[in-house]
Amino acid sequence: MKKRLGKTSLAILLVAALVFQLLGVFSVAAAEEKDYSKRLTITWAVYSDSELSNINADDFAQMWGEKFNIEFEVIPMTAETWDEKVRLWTNGQDLPDVTQWQYNHADAASYVEQELIARLPDGWQARWPNLARAFDGTVAGPMLTDTFDGTYVLPRPIFANNKPTEILVSHQGIYMRKDWVTAIGEDPKPYYTVPELMELGRLLKEKDPGNIGDRLVIFGNGVNELPWYFVYPVSMYSMPGFEFFKDASGEYQWGPAQPETLLGLQYYEQAYREGLIHPEFYTNTVDSFQDLFYTAGITAMCQWAGMAQVALRFANNLQNNFGLSYDESLAFTFCVADDGHYTTVEAPNFWGALLLAPGLEKDVEKFERILDILDYSCTVEGQNGIRMGIEGTDWEVGPDGNPVILLEDGKTVLDVYYSIRPFFHNMYIVSDDFGLVNPAIPQRFRDMSRNQYELKFSLTTPESLGRIDWDVYFFDSDAKRRVNFNLREEYAALVVADGDMEAKWSAWVEEKMKLVQPVLDELNAM
Repeated sequence: MKKRLGKTSLAILLVAALVFQLLGVFSVAAAEEKDYSKRLTITWAVYSDSELSNINADDFAQMWGEKFNIEFEVIPMTAETWDEKVRLWTNGQDLPDVTQWQYNHADAASYVEQELIARLPDGWQARWPNLARAFDGTVAGPMLTDTFDGTYVLPRPIFANNKPTEILVSHQGIYMRKDWVTAIGEDPKPYYTVPELMELGRLLKEKDPGNIGDRLVIFGNGVNELPWYFVYPVSMYSMPGFEFFKDASGEYQWGPAQPETLLGLQYYEQAYREGLIHPEFYTNTVDSFQDLFYTAGITAMCQWAGMAQVALRFANNLQNNFGLSYDESLAFTFCVADDGHYTTVEAPNFWGALLLAPGLEKDVEKFERILDILDYSCTVEGQNGIRMGIEGTDWEVGPDGNPVILLEDGKTVLDVYYSIRPFFHNMYIVSDDFGLVNPAIPQRFRDMSRNQYELKFSLTTPESLGRIDWDVYFFDSDAKRRVNFNLREEYAALVVADGDMEAKWSAWVEEKMKLVQPVLDELNAM
């Protein structure tokens, strides 16, 4: 609770504010001199399945290293280890200097309470204005600063400059082997209901146009992605982070307990029982499933983001590995509810957040160097480099003032510089943003990406597009912290378990509601 200030206290604070204002001006002026004479090593944990030990040998990383007189020690975290690694590091007070984190509000509140993560100084926005501008665009960043009475986490904006629709929808969709679909006499559709997609999958399995035999997998993904085929398209509040919602009467409910989630799980189980899903979907990694699609070539569909650079990666791999052109081999689609509407929850404009190690703010030189790097990454110059490479080598400004790519056809900076995709691409502003306008990416992929956002949004209705309830999204209590379930793993466990799905799901809901009901009671009492 904030206390009311007396006259004496107020006078003291006004004097202090003037002093700090003067100090702030000095700090900014000093920062502009950019004294980087001391070489620093910065540990930075990132979401990646790649081995990153030699990242400083890459020309692009070297350029940044020279600019800021630093070396990066980059620590990769896979999708399967991400949450657990960050939790262990944080609770063990062993966080790297900077850590990409898949934001969890209950954990964040706990970390703040226990001072397990660094707090940025008040007024940091004046010192690092480009970072602050991107931070403000997340909406969540300023809200969390208010909630925690200080900036402890830096949510990473998905769209900073190139928002594709007024209300953001998910970029998740499905890459499909177009050549296989056309070979069985079908035309790929821009979207399918779940039963329609499953029927197409059965036809592909039966006719096996790629002559894959027993190795053929139709829905080639794992635990984290398969719900996008079967569950989320029919049950908007079954997604992690959006489980609690208000029903038509104004009462809060738990999404996984709704009959729509049961329907999605029945689709999921049916696909598994029919052999349309990889038999080891429960254990394989994200990258291994993508490799099965465009390297091994044994899967018909692969769920992943409908971003331009991702589409280009899929197309390039099919071309390089099988000699297949984009036009003949690849289509992008997504699933809708049985009534044909795109059913989803508004996508927040951030993906994960950055955490800084506790006590890092006391090492002023390193702390400011890190924030200088992040601030620079949010400038036009920084974004141009991250997205297009080294100016004068990989791109240049043309006579009309627009960038001209100097790389050979078909190549992007992701092919040239080892460090960019796993590290710089999502340093702070997420790569979705520039992907919509990046001249290094062929126009067809940029159009595909923008079109899929616009099409999804056009297929929503006020009933099928749930808006973010920020009161719930950032609600925290002891009871709420006890319902931090990994729903994707819970859904997969229900799918592989023996027995009737409705009976399994009912027993699961009954068990979970022992922990969920107290949260519902708190929300309904707000």
